[in-house]
Amino acid sequence: MNIKANAMTTYNDTNTTNDKPTANLNLLRVLHGSLNPKLHQAWWLVISLFLMGFAQAKTIDLAGTEVTIQITPSNNPAARILWLPSEYGVLAAEKKLAQQLSHQGIESWQIDLFEAMFLSPTPSALDQIPTQWLAELIAQAQTDNLPLFIIAPNKAAQLAVRGLQQYQQQPKQHIGLILLNPNLYIETPAPGAEPLYWPHTQTMNIPSFVLQAELSPWRWQLAHLVTQLNQAGSPVFSQLLPQMRDRFYFRADALDIEKRDSQNLTQQLSDAMRLLTFYMDQPRQTVPLNQEDSILPTGESAKQDALQTYQGRQNIALNLQDLKKQPISLNDYQGQVVLLNFWASWCPPCLHEMPSMTRLKRKLKQQPFEILAVNLAEQPQDFAAFLKTNPVNFPVLLDPQGKAIKDWRIMAYPTTYLIDKKGQIRYALFGGTEWDQSQHINLINQLLAE
Repeated sequence: MNIKANAMTTYNDTNTTNDKPTANLNLLRVLHGSLNPKLHQAWWLVISLFLMGFAQAKTIDLAGTEVTIQITPSNNPAARILWLPSEYGVLAAEKKLAQQLSHQGIESWQIDLFEAMFLSPTPSALDQIPTQWLAELIAQAQTDNLPLFIIAPNKAAQLAVRGLQQYQQQPKQHIGLILLNPNLYIETPAPGAEPLYWPHTQTMNIPSFVLQAELSPWRWQLAHLVTQLNQAGSPVFSQLLPQMRDRFYFRADALDIEKRDSQNLTQQLSDAMRLLTFYMDQPRQTVPLNQEDSILPTGESAKQDALQTYQGRQNIALNLQDLKKQPISLNDYQGQVVLLNFWASWCPPCLHEMPSMTRLKRKLKQQPFEILAVNLAEQPQDFAAFLKTNPVNFPVLLDPQGKAIKDWRIMAYPTTYLIDKKGQIRYALFGGTEWDQSQHINLINQLLAE
């Protein structure tokens, strides 16, 4: 079913169960602000002078290790949030959100699991956080039977599914999961390869809500992610955040629209909690994890600056229009070497490498060589100013519906393929580079000589 929260927001529910949802009425009243709003606001204005901004420290034991939780309190809270740290650590922006949510009767727990392990926040450090810690942390957050919402941004999503998979081996209730721009891939897949999710993802049985930024490569995998989360019976809702990039609420280079819309995130989280509350009374448990799936990854694939040998699918169609609305097909370039680049104007590495692509084309102008730059689901006016300042000498193609993004399995921006004269993909690279470097030119010349 579709539940419309307002004229601009649609929540997609993939719940396949026939259970009639119930709700924690006290929590619903608080989230709806129905407990005499004027009195509630006036009361909080006084209390906030004493409480807000003053997090309370609490020490707990996780599998024999003492760790400190910072608690943003709320007087007589109706629910609790457990914020799991992402690869960016415990963020000031998330502390601010916790303070704002405390006005709505929501207590927040925030914990620096990296500090407890004497590690700096990185993707690989995140993989080292013990699953037992996560399960015990969730258990301690539920000891007083407050409804618990786990908020997991970015790669913290894998902490959530690992911890919940172990914690919910026995039926649990009054718990929900909110994923914010989640990254549940074991590692960034090689260009053209299918993404591999943390296997725990498919074992989840918990009311879940995914908030996904629209301007993100993960946006095109959202339906697939929802399917993964839903396999064991989770009711899963999703919402796209228009014109937002990943990390929009704490980016140092946040756009004006991102700064403005970040002010709405507190309400969006509140709306998500209110919706999940209807499904949290039912006891739920995860399905068993296969033994072979319990092995943790060795680490995130290192980004390369050099083209790598491509080992994925071949003969992928590409039929788009250029900026003059002329049809362009990859098949039209048989007999030429083609550098196929996927880019977006809101992606800094994409913009940084574009002038080097212009220089590369100029150096090889006498050769059967072409560059095709596929823009990722933007309108021409979105990047017209950039092209005016940085004119290019190769076709820019439009993919307004994201079809090519899905067909070519673009999981990182920019992603580039080097295609030989027979139309076979020979090399690929995700991430930016300087394309007129000798290492790239030498490889292109090898294909030109074939």
